[in-house]
Amino acid sequence: MKTLLLVLLVVALVYASTGDRQPIYQQCVRSCKSTGCSEPLPLELRLTFWDCDANCRYECTHKTTRMFIEAGHGIHQFHGKWPFIRWRGLQEPASVLFSILNGLMHYLGFRKLRKVQEGRAADLRMLYMVNALLGVQGWFWSAIFHSRDTPFTEKMDYFSAVLSITLNAYIALVKTFNLSRPENRGFRALLRLVAIGFYVCHVTYLTLWPFDYGYNMIAGITVGMISNFSWLYWCISKRTERPYTWKMSLFVVLLMGAMSLEVLDFPPFMWILDAHALWHAATVPLVYLYYLFFVDDLRYEAMNRAEGAPLRAGKSASKIV
Repeated sequence: MKTLLLVLLVVALVYASTGDRQPIYQQCVRSCKSTGCSEPLPLELRLTFWDCDANCRYECTHKTTRMFIEAGHGIHQFHGKWPFIRWRGLQEPASVLFSILNGLMHYLGFRKLRKVQEGRAADLRMLYMVNALLGVQGWFWSAIFHSRDTPFTEKMDYFSAVLSITLNAYIALVKTFNLSRPENRGFRALLRLVAIGFYVCHVTYLTLWPFDYGYNMIAGITVGMISNFSWLYWCISKRTERPYTWKMSLFVVLLMGAMSLEVLDFPPFMWILDAHALWHAATVPLVYLYYLFFVDDLRYEAMNRAEGAPLRAGKSASKIV
């Protein structure tokens, strides 16, 4: 019987490109749902919102994977994911851990920004703090998504990430084109409307129509590259008068380097650590560098505006949001 199953598996591999398309996997799921759901799931699985259908897919993923390995066909993805060993109901425990650490680093950055004396850069300080809080919520949803992959948690992970990227791009463009100056208030408002309009349209399209993964990826990469290249241009152009700009330049370069881990898509080591988890791990120390820059920039702006930036009567020259 085992030999027959392996022969069927080899034949199926010729016609299928992913694990979840294998007849053996599909039959396993059907059999599990018809006979294996009579007993309630353990409490830790119910607390993390596993149900019979999801648990059957998990169990059959690993059964089919063992057959793949025995047949000499390596490890395949199922439903777009590598097979992971869950822990306490957490679907991808390594990615959950690193997401939490990233969120913690953003929160610590928020606390550092809050302690900086704002001077006349109060609005800039508020913008940087909002950016930090969006980073916290983005990694919160990343942790939730990697704990349990559902259509809702997936969308919240993607939407929160794009929101954070969009605000970062807005800040970078404001800095690059010097839109914090009072005479550029109209251009700043226009940029703000474009950013808000993009995000609303982005979420609306991906919510009301079938989720377009290709578009979502292209949109995120495009906004991210606008942000990265804007920061690099601003840092290079301001390197003489602002000696701390190297911190943001280094952050951007290292971030783009860390993104290459996503290209190195490989099966999880020990069924826990894959390229995506390593990408999340690599960003943890980079967030520290990120906020070192923002703290230095806020101090520079506060000091220079306090010393030499004249204010119009009743208006602040620091308004950028």
